[in-house]
Amino acid sequence: MKAARTWAGKATERLAVLAGMTARVLPGVGGAALVSYGLWLAWQPLGFVTAGAFLLLLDRRMP
Repeated sequence: MKAARTWAGKATERLAVLAGMTARVLPGVGGAALVSYGLWLAWQPLGFVTAGAFLLLLDRRMP
């Protein structure tokens, strides 16, 4: 029984860490998506270029 509680505790802790990381990154990713969409409405190639640039910046920030 103790092993099951330990496993459940570890799973809950990992889920909490994942939720915290998502909550930290989500506003930045959402903002980048909205900027890219707005530029895409103005001129479609510019929206794709900025989306690619934001993805490259996000890739450099990930450990």
